[in-house]
Amino acid sequence: MLLEKSKIETYLGFCIRSGQMVFGIDNIEAKRKGVKLLISDGELGKNSFKEILKAQEKFACPLLMTENGVLSEYVHRPAVKAVAILDNNLASAILAVVDSEPQFKLYSGGNN
Repeated sequence: MLLEKSKIETYLGFCIRSGQMVFGIDNIEAKRKGVKLLISDGELGKNSFKEILKAQEKFACPLLMTENGVLSEYVHRPAVKAVAILDNNLASAILAVVDSEPQFKLYSGGNN
């Protein structure tokens, strides 16, 4: 029996296959431009969270927060706690469906 994938998981899969995703805080920081959306896992450490907030400010893009472990499960990489989406259309599609998925929240500042 196949479990139905969520739309966000499908869109993240498109990003991976098209090479429009950057994995990890260090790789995100190394990007100079082109980041359209940041997604971080709830398990992200304090210092790494500060770094992703700096990246959000640098790229002037939205930041999505997930519940613990959801991101690594969706991208099928257990150690990944942060990703950046580089494609504008896929980022827009993910943001359009984020309200229908309770495990994703748009970060608006402060402590979640």
